[in-house]
Amino acid sequence: MKVLVLSNLYPPDFIGGYELCCRQMVDGLLGRGHQVRVLTTVPRTPCPAVEHVARELELVNCYDPFDVLHNRPVTRKVTAAKAALVSAHNVHVLLDNLRRFQPDVVYLWNLFGLGGLGLVGCLEYIGAPWVWYLGDCVPRMLCSIGEDLLPGLASQFGRYVRGSFMPVSERVIHEIEAAGVELQGDINTSPNWVLGRQPEPRKRYFRPGERLRIVSSGQMGRHKGIHLLVEAAAVLRARGFENFHIDLYGKVTDPSVEPLPRQHGVTDLVTFRGMCPQEELVDRYARHEYDVFAFPTWKREPFGCAPLEAAAYGTVMVVSESCGIGEWFVDGVHCLKTARTGEAFADVLAGILEGKIDLKPVGRRASAVIWRDFHLDVLLPEIETALARAQGQSRSPAGTAEEAYRLALLAEKLTRALVQENASFAEAA
Repeated sequence: MKVLVLSNLYPPDFIGGYELCCRQMVDGLLGRGHQVRVLTTVPRTPCPAVEHVARELELVNCYDPFDVLHNRPVTRKVTAAKAALVSAHNVHVLLDNLRRFQPDVVYLWNLFGLGGLGLVGCLEYIGAPWVWYLGDCVPRMLCSIGEDLLPGLASQFGRYVRGSFMPVSERVIHEIEAAGVELQGDINTSPNWVLGRQPEPRKRYFRPGERLRIVSSGQMGRHKGIHLLVEAAAVLRARGFENFHIDLYGKVTDPSVEPLPRQHGVTDLVTFRGMCPQEELVDRYARHEYDVFAFPTWKREPFGCAPLEAAAYGTVMVVSESCGIGEWFVDGVHCLKTARTGEAFADVLAGILEGKIDLKPVGRRASAVIWRDFHLDVLLPEIETALARAQGQSRSPAGTAEEAYRLALLAEKLTRALVQENASFAEAA
């Protein structure tokens, strides 16, 4: 099968798990003999050339916090509209790659920042089959300008866009459809995964009286609950616990969290470790350097790859009860779930420190289930089936590639004019 993969970013240019999963899936499809071409954006930092990766798309500058904070409101609105709605340049690049590569199916990933709605509209217009991996509520994002959902556009999405969707959790589906963006077509929920060989069962787990080693990784911001882990450390200290330490790996995306250990008087108990390559972190889990992976993330977390990787090696997940990964595991059986507060996380960690919660059975059950059901080799046949099914479904084109590009040019100009006009009125008011 010839598969064209479409992603806003592609490692080594990446932000988080969405892009890392994309590369892992591409490598998996290549390993199974498929012809794969990745179409992604010009990298933000130099990247080595890879034969099957075409870095030709334009990334709208929607991930730069400086621009988001300091540009004029009208500029921000225009940028947000182009990121979500339509980029004629990217439609042209997509059509050119479709012509040259002639794929059997297009595999969509995160399209935000590409004028993603225009890309999906282009595929629909020319009748190209596609499958969409939803690691976030991207369809809702593409029917919005910034945080402002466009209800008319959302309803039209459900009316005209029909394909194959593979969300990572029911939470993703609910968030998309709660905004009025209806998903039409095949919807098959499929989780994220781990790689590598299954290790021997972990033998040694935390025992009361020892030092509890806690880890978390990802974007260091309040949306991931990093402030709650610092608060939990302060609560534990106030209760008389000192035999624990929290290591935090990842880029600090929220400057307000870095001073928190000092403000709460726990600099000796909480350490920001900075960026760490994914492979190195997995090696640390495999060496059993940590006992617990704490994940107090926000309720709209689509899944969460980092705790899954840790739990594969027996590092027990302590997660906020409302996040996406919690759908796939049972509280007290494969993980420990709690409310998303510093106090609640402190209660669970205190239960472990006091010996009231035994990590060994939880860690062993989770590890066994993950290697059995959440390995990429297990999930790849399901992905291949979805791609092949989409390929085999007849899709009548509404017009030619040339017409699709002309429509994209018109849509881009109209969108820019309307957004500028509305934003100017808002500023004047």
